[in-house]
Amino acid sequence: MSKQAVIDAARADLRYTENPPGSNMTKYGEAYGMNGEPWCVEALWYWFNEAGERMAFFGGGKTASCGMLLRWYKEQGLTVPVEDVREGDIVILNFSGTKETQHCGLVVETYGDAIFVIEGNTSPGLEGSQNNGGCVALKQRNPSQIVGVCRPQYKPDDPQIVPDYTGRWSQTYWEKGIALGIIDEAKDGKYRPKDNATREEVLAMILRNNGYRG
Repeated sequence: MSKQAVIDAARADLRYTENPPGSNMTKYGEAYGMNGEPWCVEALWYWFNEAGERMAFFGGGKTASCGMLLRWYKEQGLTVPVEDVREGDIVILNFSGTKETQHCGLVVETYGDAIFVIEGNTSPGLEGSQNNGGCVALKQRNPSQIVGVCRPQYKPDDPQIVPDYTGRWSQTYWEKGIALGIIDEAKDGKYRPKDNATREEVLAMILRNNGYRG
């Protein structure tokens, strides 16, 4: 799992709306256990949990408060300056020109001063400052609207598994044998190319090569 998994979870929910309109009733609030309340933080909590990154959000705990969320990341030393914002960061927003924490979202793209954020409990359309709308939307924000940037500690991406036959003279034979189903694919990449084969393993490979699968 990684920050991309969280971003993908948020993107999958674009245009999701509360139901009925104006009720703050959502799947996020239902899963969180506090439905019918402003849900921008609940949506973030939901996406992190859905993507297997529960610990990266508020240490695995729960909060529906932008202020508490920002305070926790500050206490962990996990905030960065606005000019360093990047994909996967959580931004805390204010639309009144103060430092009050009013809203939040997940950064999915940045282009100079244009910061693209997926937000829950916001209004449709790319621009605008609605912080209590009824849907999940992609919004364009600028640095002046951001009062805090939280940087979750995501799990590292799974390293690519390199088969242990890689670089050997027999590599193409291994790859062809796997593709034809003569050799079972090893999920851990351990094929042991220098080991001896038993008589039954040789027999199985010969028969598989002739179309028999047992």
